[in-house]
Amino acid sequence: MTTITLDKQHWLNTSHFLKIHEGKLIFWDYKSHCQFELSVPHLLRLIDFSTGSTVRDTILDREINQAGVLTDHSANSAWKWDWLAHIFHYGTCHPLPPAIGLTDQIAFDYTKSYTDFCESISDREPEVELIKGGLQINLPKPDLESFHSLSLWEVLAKRRTCRDFDGSAISLTDVSDLLFVAFGDQRAPDPTIPPNVKTYGFRRTSPSAGGLQCTEPYLWAINVEGLPTGIYHYLSRQHKLEIVTEGPPPHPIGTYLCNQQWANDLAFAIFMTCRMEKMWWKYPHSRAYRPMLMDVGHLSQTLNLCITSKHLHPWMTGYFHDSEIAELLQCTPELEHPILMVGAGHGSGSSLSRESRELFTSSFVER
Repeated sequence: MTTITLDKQHWLNTSHFLKIHEGKLIFWDYKSHCQFELSVPHLLRLIDFSTGSTVRDTILDREINQAGVLTDHSANSAWKWDWLAHIFHYGTCHPLPPAIGLTDQIAFDYTKSYTDFCESISDREPEVELIKGGLQINLPKPDLESFHSLSLWEVLAKRRTCRDFDGSAISLTDVSDLLFVAFGDQRAPDPTIPPNVKTYGFRRTSPSAGGLQCTEPYLWAINVEGLPTGIYHYLSRQHKLEIVTEGPPPHPIGTYLCNQQWANDLAFAIFMTCRMEKMWWKYPHSRAYRPMLMDVGHLSQTLNLCITSKHLHPWMTGYFHDSEIAELLQCTPELEHPILMVGAGHGSGSSLSRESRELFTSSFVER
C-alpha cells in the first residue's frame, strides 16, 4: 500500500485506461498490470485526481490510495507517440520482478515449473498446420544448391531494399526454393533431445518463440512462370500451395499497400500472418505480442537474404490496409492477422522508385 499524506495534492497516474465490459466499468493500470472495478463515485473522484486534488480522509480516497494509482507529481512525460503505443509499450512489459536466490536452484525450479506448465496444456494444443481447404498444388522439389553461389557475407553486403522493379517474370522453381528455405519444415532430427520428450510443431530455419511457428505465409503470385495470378497459402509441412483467391484480386497490389504503387511491378509478394491462437495457447500474457512480431522479423530477414542470394531484389513493408488484406487472405478475424509483407522481382535495385527519381531530378533542374 502506498502511503499518501492527507491534505496534500496528488494526481492520477497516466498509465491507465477505462474499459466497459459486461456491464462493469474497469480501470486498468497497465504498468502494474492491475485491474479494478469502479463505481460511478470512484470514477468521478478519479477525474478529480486527473487534474490534481487534495487527498481526504474518506473511504473513497482510502480505497483509491490503496489501489496505488496516485502520484505526488503531475504528469510530465517524455513520451512522443500516442496513448495506444504507450499502452502497448508498458502493457507488454514483464509484470514481475526477477527471482533472487541460489542460481542452480532457481534454474531447476524454472525448468520444473516450465515442464509442468507445458504438460498441463498439452491436451489443448492447437492444430499444428493450418489447412484452408483450397485446391492444392505441388511445388517443384527445392534446389538448395542454387543458394551456394554467394557466401553469407556476400549476401549480407549485397542485400538492398529495392523500389524499382521491371515487372518481369521469375520461375516457379525460384519461388518454390524461397518458400522452402524460409518457411518449409526442416525435418532433421535433433540428437540432443531425449526420445521421451514430447515436442510440438515443426522446425524452420529461423527461430520461433516457443517453437510454435505461429507465422503463416501467403503467396501473391503476380508474374510467376507456370503459376496463375492469384493468392495462395503455403503449406509448410507438405511443401505445397493451396489456392486461396483464384485469379487476380480486384485491385493491383499497390492499392492495398497504401498506394505504394511500385509494388505492382513485383514478380510476387509473400504476406506473413500470425495465428494468434497458437500464441495464446502457450503464452497467455500480452507480453507474447512482442515475440509474435519478432518471429515475423526473423523470417523476413531470412527471406530477404535468400531472395538476394537468388540474384533477385527484395522489398518489404508493414504499411497496408489490414482489413482488406485479411479479407483477401481469408483470415479468421481475431485469430489470424497479417503483420508483414516481403516481395521480390527483377529491377534496377534502386531504393528509390522511378517516380521518386523523376521527382528529385525535376526538383534539382528547377533549382
